[in-house]
Amino acid sequence: MIDKIQGYYGFTSMPFGKDLAPGMLHRHSSHAQAAARITWCIGERCLGVITGEVGAGKTVAVRAALDALDHPRHTVIYIPNPAVGVAGIHQAIVTRLGGVPKPHRSTLIPQAADALATEHAERGRVPVLVIDEAHLLDHEQLEAVRMLTNHDMNSTSPLACLLVGQPPCDGTSSSACWPPSTSGSRSATTCRP
Repeated sequence: MIDKIQGYYGFTSMPFGKDLAPGMLHRHSSHAQAAARITWCIGERCLGVITGEVGAGKTVAVRAALDALDHPRHTVIYIPNPAVGVAGIHQAIVTRLGGVPKPHRSTLIPQAADALATEHAERGRVPVLVIDEAHLLDHEQLEAVRMLTNHDMNSTSPLACLLVGQPPCDGTSSSACWPPSTSGSRSATTCRP
């Protein structure tokens, strides 16, 4: 059936797939606003929270903003599933930045922090940590991510961090996700379809 549709309309691939290049996406005001705020967060190297219902375009807006970056000056670290825990987040950072993760938490945490600082200070690249499904993060994971942004006695951050999740991340629920008092976030946006 699919072959007949593709043949009839002359499609080389099925339309409306998830694999569209960011430049092929429809731009509407909510998408543009979300992409602009994401770009600002990355430029300021701060924490950003992007919320919206399933299918609202959160990840699409992140993809569009990341695609527009100067790639030699940014290193994207994407974590699609926060179920990896605190150690998994630190391991993903170290691995993506070219290191071999140390086996013990007490050495892995400073290794990840040092890798982020080195990437920024010595290589001149801004690490961009993107955690999708961030509404699933627990308090310990949120604190670990927040602590990664605490650099030079909390005067600067070596990375930008984007937490992308469903509305419980906006601080209005009793969920562990994003306690407003300790968030340190400087921008939040809600994606609406």
